[in-house]
Amino acid sequence: MTQEELEQLGQEFANAHDTLLTKSLERTRTFAEAVDDYRRLEAEFVARAGDSEFAVIETKRRAAETILSLAHDKRPPFEVCQEAWNDLLRLGFTDMYQRSMHSWFYGDCCLYDERTEEGLAVLEPLIAELERGLEEAKAAQKSTGFYEQELEKLHDLQGALLAQQRGQISPERSTRRLDEAHPPTPEEERSAALWDEFSKACLAVFKTFARTRERSFVDVAADYRRVEAEFTARAGEDEATQDLMLSVKERIADDLLRAATMLEQPFEVCREAWNEVVRLGFSDLWEQCWMARRYVEACLRTHKPEEGLAVLEPLLAELERGLEAELQRRSEAQAKGEVPMQAGLTPTYYRDMLSSFIELRDKLEAQRRGA
Repeated sequence: MTQEELEQLGQEFANAHDTLLTKSLERTRTFAEAVDDYRRLEAEFVARAGDSEFAVIETKRRAAETILSLAHDKRPPFEVCQEAWNDLLRLGFTDMYQRSMHSWFYGDCCLYDERTEEGLAVLEPLIAELERGLEEAKAAQKSTGFYEQELEKLHDLQGALLAQQRGQISPERSTRRLDEAHPPTPEEERSAALWDEFSKACLAVFKTFARTRERSFVDVAADYRRVEAEFTARAGEDEATQDLMLSVKERIADDLLRAATMLEQPFEVCREAWNEVVRLGFSDLWEQCWMARRYVEACLRTHKPEEGLAVLEPLLAELERGLEAELQRRSEAQAKGEVPMQAGLTPTYYRDMLSSFIELRDKLEAQRRGA
């Protein structure tokens, strides 16, 4: 098999994999059904790989990685997660990034099932190896970003496992025991099913313009409004669905802002979409940053620097305060001899957002000066 044929096969596998993943992540699809789907996909592409050992092993690795990530998402019994992890260990990892990411998935499965010893046994040797890599990169004056980011994420999970080992309960993390003690009500199940259907309908609208960008924004907005009206009617007006209805309105507002910016609408259209997002509010700082970026980039594109800076500058101040508070929290935990648990956004996230938004601010200020 030539290099060109290998690349073509890899692209076909990636496309089939992504299509299948959308189906597998549906709430009603069981873990066993998803595994069967991926085993069939694996068998097809292993057969097509012929005598290419590289293509065969990488196909098997991608399937095993996805099965482990689905185990993390769908929460089958711990023994099933452990089997998926062992299958991946047997195949080995393509690189350190894949090892770190999937070790985190398995460690988080251990946390959910309160199997702290198993989780720490995987994380601690990996953390030690990454710390050595960080020191070597510093000594060689090479980039340390990868090591710092992965260590931060793994240290947070290690901290949660150690806290669980000490009997501490994290309000931000559930466990199988807690979930089984408080199963969802019929109303919650109905709302979850409606939300799944609503999300699929929104995705279908997004796909009509995301790739080609040829549809008019007016038509796209009308489609989103039809979806909103349909699911508002289906949900009804009883008290049990009020939270769902608010989430529907917020999602539609977010999607309309995304469509307006992607389709490069005039400033007034983007501003109207942004104002609706602000009026409905943000679920968290992460969402606020994500949506603000879209609007501020539209301000830059349409030469409205004052409007962009009016959104960006308060957000930069909030991110700086958040970073300072998170670093202080972690410092206090370390002073007590504890490994800090994640309790919101990580320092890496704050720094990345600050760096990105400062770059945007500089462009807006240059535009304001006429530079």
